Parts: sequence; C-alpha cells; structure tokens
Amino acid sequence: MGHGYKGDTGHHHSITENLSSLTSSYDYHNGYFGEKGQGRDFVRNISSADPVKTAQDFYDKAAHGGIERPMTNGKGHYTKMKDGSILSYREVSSSDGTPTVEINIKKSTDHGGIKYQKIHFVKGR
Repeated sequence: MGHGYKGDTGHHHSITENLSSLTSSYDYHNGYFGEKGQGRDFVRNISSADPVKTAQDFYDKAAHGGIERPMTNGKGHYTKMKDGSILSYREVSSSDGTPTVEINIKKSTDHGGIKYQKIHFVKGR
C-alpha cells in the first residue's frame, strides 16, 4: 500500500508549491500570514466569522500534496511536505482554545520564504 497525497494530487508537494493558493486567500507579509498575535512574532492571528472552517481551509491549502497522519495524542493531524516542512492542525489549541495551524520549516529545504509560525484562527470579521 503506497502513500496517498492530501488532496488526491498525483505527486508529493513542497510548501512552496502551495504558496500561491495561500497568498491569494490570506494576508501574507514578510513570510508571515495574518496579523501578529500576542507574544512573539511567530504567533499570528487570522480573524474569521467561522474560525474552524477558515483554519481547515488554510490547512488544506497549505498541506495539499503532503502526506497526512493523525497526531498520536488524537488532538489533530499533521502533514509532511516534500521539502521537509511539517504542517499541523488542531481544532482546539491548548493555549487559548482556538483552531491552530503550525507551519514548521526547521527541516525544510525549500520553504519559499515562509517563516516558522503558529496561526490562531480567531472570531472576528
């Protein structure tokens, strides 16, 4: 049994291949999505009328063509991209209860300028 790629694409994608679909839908400046949240620069916020739906959409676009697995703690899932980036999605963040997508580019060989970040999807506009 082989690996299936998220989104039923025929090949393993890098996060850079998915960047244009993300930037056409979400604010993106200097390697970060959304607006700066509380704390460090890598904590970001994207406001939405439906944070869960928006977080799932963002994750699906970012992780398209990756290999998705459930988290061992059962609280979400993560996707490994061809370039080594790892994207994770949790519907309920342990820090503030919001849906959260983490973009971890520490082992990436081709992240296209995207920086490490934890994006919280918050109720708003």
